[in-house]
Amino acid sequence: MQKRFPSGGLALACLLLISGCVGVDEFERKVSESTGLRKELESAQARINAQKKTIEDLRKKGQSRRLEGEELSQSLSMSRRHGQQLEASTADLRAQTAAQSEENKELQAKAARLETALDQSRQKSDEMEKSIVGLRKRVAKFEDKLRLQIQLERDLVAQLSSEVGNNLVKVQRTGDQVMLSLESSTLFSSGSATLRARGKSLLKKIAGNLRRHTNREVQVQGHTDNVPISGRLADRWESNWELSAARATRVARYLVEVGNVDPRRISAAGLGEFRPIADNKTKDGKRKNRRINIVLFFPSS
Repeated sequence: MQKRFPSGGLALACLLLISGCVGVDEFERKVSESTGLRKELESAQARINAQKKTIEDLRKKGQSRRLEGEELSQSLSMSRRHGQQLEASTADLRAQTAAQSEENKELQAKAARLETALDQSRQKSDEMEKSIVGLRKRVAKFEDKLRLQIQLERDLVAQLSSEVGNNLVKVQRTGDQVMLSLESSTLFSSGSATLRARGKSLLKKIAGNLRRHTNREVQVQGHTDNVPISGRLADRWESNWELSAARATRVARYLVEVGNVDPRRISAAGLGEFRPIADNKTKDGKRKNRRINIVLFFPSS
């Protein structure tokens, strides 16, 4: 059987045969060793190539990991910066919260003060409302007074129209008072407190009107001019005060004793020369100041 040798081994075999250095068995052994070495070499080369590929893969992975690390480092830096920003924002928020808390405290204190002021204002408003109610009642009463006194004035003017027309009596209203004013010369002689006949007839008619208003206070007021009491009159009257008081008292007594006016609701007052209604420097002024006023007040009930 013919033996086959590898192409490389054939050249070596020829060389060894020619040189005559080795036998066939030795040659075959050498060829076999050479073949084994070649296979080991090829296997080693394959392992080297595999190692190179592995190294390349590892290098690529390392580069990829390095890039990932750089990205992570950048992300970490950004995260740190973001964290610092968050810390700064948190600090600002804390400061704002603290400031807001102080402001809230001030607002609460202000609200408490306003609430107290509101309560006080409500109390004052209630008090004012009560005052207004009371004032309205007073106004209503005064309006009632005024209506009654206006009606009284109209009634007296109508009842005494002849006397008013002849200037023997003057009817006028001042506030809640209605007043009949008579000149002293109609009732008395100069310096006297004795009623004249025409004065008595006038007072009788006035008394009839006074009896129609039984719930009213009446005051008779005597007035004089400012001429001092002198001469023979000084023996009777110390001053105009006494004269005015005597005349007022005489009229009041006549209204009661002759005119049947209730004495419990009539009074007399001597006011002398101290409440003039005209200038005492003229005769006409003095005449007007010498007068008897019969004042009717608002009904007591």
